[in-house]
Order: sequence, then structure tokens, then C-alpha cells
Amino acid sequence: MSKQSEKCIRLLHELSHKASSPSCFYPQGRLRSTRFYIHQLPQINSFFSAAARRLSAYCVLWGAAHEVVVLPQSAHFQGEEDYAIAFATPVDAKGITFVCQYTPYSAERDLAEDLEELGNPVFGQRETSMVVFDNVFVPWERVFHCGEYPYSGKLVTRFARTHRMTCGGTCKVGFMNQIIGAAKLIQEYKGLEKATHINEQLAEMVALRETSRACGLAAAYRGAEEPPGSGVFLPDELMGNVSKLNVCNAFWRVMALAGDIGGGLIVTLPSLKELKNPEVKDYLEEFYSFGSDEPTENIMKVTKLLQNWTAGLHGVGTWHGAGPVMAQKIMLQRVINYDHEKELVKRTLNLKEKKKERGKG
Repeated sequence: MSKQSEKCIRLLHELSHKASSPSCFYPQGRLRSTRFYIHQLPQINSFFSAAARRLSAYCVLWGAAHEVVVLPQSAHFQGEEDYAIAFATPVDAKGITFVCQYTPYSAERDLAEDLEELGNPVFGQRETSMVVFDNVFVPWERVFHCGEYPYSGKLVTRFARTHRMTCGGTCKVGFMNQIIGAAKLIQEYKGLEKATHINEQLAEMVALRETSRACGLAAAYRGAEEPPGSGVFLPDELMGNVSKLNVCNAFWRVMALAGDIGGGLIVTLPSLKELKNPEVKDYLEEFYSFGSDEPTENIMKVTKLLQNWTAGLHGVGTWHGAGPVMAQKIMLQRVINYDHEKELVKRTLNLKEKKKERGKG
């Protein structure tokens, strides 16, 4: 085992006791075309030696993490050695700046008097930030890729295999659990348990969820130790990419079905603050009760949860998380081997090779 591998394994053991957030860094601009490569962009300065100087990355969940692990965003080529870097550093290291997103959900949270008003008070919204490294000192024992550009692509693809399995096959299963549960509650609040079209929609949502779960399970089950003897197991590359590709469309569909069941109220719902407003409280109690015995506050909270999931940031986040659809399609074209399928057809039809004529060839 190389010293670099030993260093990486020690770091993994250390990070296993901490919360860590992975980031893929890339300089902004025209990164890849037939004429442009990263090192040809004069406005970019991402040189790395013993310090991370002037590079940026995008990071999710950094606020709940002790460490940020930075990886290349793509394969690199000769002349791009300065961009072929990977390292780990504490999130509060000197020189790191987090430029946080700010969305309507952020603004709503700032104005909320009670977290219960926000629709998803336990898990909150998706939070992302741009991470800027400006002369951040990184100890050498925390650097596990530095200039070895032929291996950048392998780092990216290995990370992607795991992330696409978890982001595609399993993470969104949990999201869909909440969406399906909320849609079912709304059906019951409205007294529509026998509505055939809604029951069909709910069944379709469950089928999409279980298909996503199955893809994730298959990617893990078909995974293998790589390299052999390393103790590191990676998901199956084919099924990992299929997991993410499948969930992209499945999640949009689940969102659409939930939006149909929840109705326009999902995007026209007044603030839950109004339940404390004596001037309008009685109106809300009357018109948003659906004529049921369920407290109006509960109905509004469930509807607000559906707003959080279906009319928020999660659709585009799911599509682009772990790479957009085209990234999975490109990877699938690289790893698919059609020999098995071709051989099945040849045996089924008893196809024979063309015989060479005597005296030719």
C-alpha cells in the first residue's frame, strides 16, 4: 500500500467520527469545449501547493459538518496539474469563506416567529453555499491528490458512484416518504378516500418510490471491493448511475402527483401566522377545514409541508445533485457492455458466422 493510500485511510478513520461534507471545486467559466481547457483560462487562479489559493467549490450541509472534503470536479489533462487536487480541512480553517444561498425560504425563516410555521420544522430546507478558499493552509497529511492529473477522473467517478446511489436510489426515497404521507393525509382530510383517481395516483407514487429504492439496493448489493484487498467497497457503477437517472424523472412525477392531490392551496396557502391573527383566524378555521373534524392548523401544516417539497428547491436540486442527467447518460455509455445481450440473441436465433470462401482471406 502506498503512503498516499495509508494517509487517505487514516483520514477516513478520523472523518468517520465526524460529520463531513463533500465538495467538488471548479473554476467558473468556459471549462470544457474542443478549444478551451481549464489551464487556458487566464482569469482563473487555483494553484495549490501547501496552501489552497483562490479556488471555489459548492457545498451542501457544511453548517452541520466538522470537515469539508474537496475533490476535483472533472478529469484533468496535462497542463492542468495545479487543478488536480483533493484534500480535507476543518470548515472553520483560516481563509475559508462560505457565501450562503438566500432564497424565499431563507427570507421566510428569518421572519418566522415559530419554526412550526415553516412547513418542515424538523429537517428545514436544502442549504447550499459557495465555499471560497483564499490562502488556506492545508497540512500535507490532509492532502491526498496533488498534481497527479491522470487520476483526477478516477476520484470523480468513484465519488459519483457512491453519491449517485445514495442521492438517487435512497436519499429521495426518504423525501418521497414524506410527500406520499402528506398527500395521503390531505386525501383523508378532504374525505376522498374512495376517489379512484387519487388512489391510483398514490399507488403510482409508491411504485416510483419503490423503484428508486430497488435501484439503490441493487447498486449496493452488486457492489464490490475495489481494489481487491483494500477493504473499500464501492457500489456497482452501472446501477449507481441508473439509480440517479431513474430518480430524476421519478421525483418530478411524484411532485406533480402530490401537487394534483394537494390542489392549488399548496401555492396559495396563507401563512400559518394568520391562525394567531384575531381578525382572520375564524375565516381560516371555516374555509380551510374541508368540513372535516381535523383541526385546521393540522390541515394547513400538512399543506405547507407539501409546498416545501413540491414548490421549493428540491426538484432542481434532485435533478442536478450528483450531476445532471447527461452526466449519468455519458457514464452509462462508458460502462455498458452489450456482449451479453448480443450473445443471447445469437444463441436464440442460432446465428452462425459467415464462412470464408476457400482461397480467399
